[in-house]
Amino acid sequence: MAFTSRVTSRGQITIPQEIRETLHLGEGSVVQFELEGSRVSVVPLALVPADQTWFWTKEHQAKEKEADQDLTEGNYKDFSSADSLIKDLKRGSQTKKA
Repeated sequence: MAFTSRVTSRGQITIPQEIRETLHLGEGSVVQFELEGSRVSVVPLALVPADQTWFWTKEHQAKEKEADQDLTEGNYKDFSSADSLIKDLKRGSQTKKA
């Protein structure tokens, strides 16, 4: 599907409403322009606050994937209380020391 927009004297264009709706773009949205030969693609970006970038590191994402797999395979324990969790943790640490 093709849309037309005019470039203003300040180099601005209006992104057609249907495209904005499809890409969930609103005021303040950040987009990236990718130049491919004589074509330009507009790609919406989701910016991550600096204090949350650790979550998106390869290492952390690998651990997230591992945790998801453990949940899917049932490799976890349910506890009825915090006390029962703590007792189980203590039992595990005593077993590892022996």
